[in-house]
Amino acid sequence: MSLDGLQAFPNGKALRDRVRAIKPAGAARHREHAPHIDALIRLVSVRLVRLAELIARIATLTFEDRFGVKNTDLRILVMLGAYQPISVNEVSRRTHIDKAWISRSLRALLRRRLVRKIAHPSDSRASLVSLTKAGETLLRDIAPVALRHQRQLLHGLRSRDVEQILGILSDRAEEMLRLATERKATERLRERHRSSTQGA
Repeated sequence: MSLDGLQAFPNGKALRDRVRAIKPAGAARHREHAPHIDALIRLVSVRLVRLAELIARIATLTFEDRFGVKNTDLRILVMLGAYQPISVNEVSRRTHIDKAWISRSLRALLRRRLVRKIAHPSDSRASLVSLTKAGETLLRDIAPVALRHQRQLLHGLRSRDVEQILGILSDRAEEMLRLATERKATERLRERHRSSTQGA
């Protein structure tokens, strides 16, 4: 999305003007590329991934060193704080983190007694996870640090505008993922049908 494209959103023109007014420290001069390369570099998906990587590195330097929690651990703790008690499958679905990765993180969090497991009321094979008092205290300690970082990141922008754009992009991405998943499943069914027909 270009900055001019922000005008499609409510308050988009004002947000575009504020974004243009912000000049990152030490910003490099734009280098000319072939048109298709320039288009790919400027893809919203590419830029968001880069932004996420930068924020993740900041989080590692801050939260892992200061509080002893990795980025994945923090995402799980926050999800538990919002929806506890919750199953591992649901944590995986909501965070888009692989279930096996979540299980490994939970083992470390259990050892630190930041989370606890309880029996699932309707599924004997599953369990529910929630925060302990220590986990809740840790999130309360982390929250002001995280909010300070966010204020620095959004300096010069209105949080309401950023929330609106992120919400719209998230909703559209979720729908695109759903459609892509359905399309892939249909292609697999067709391939299986073709293989079984040829083998008959």
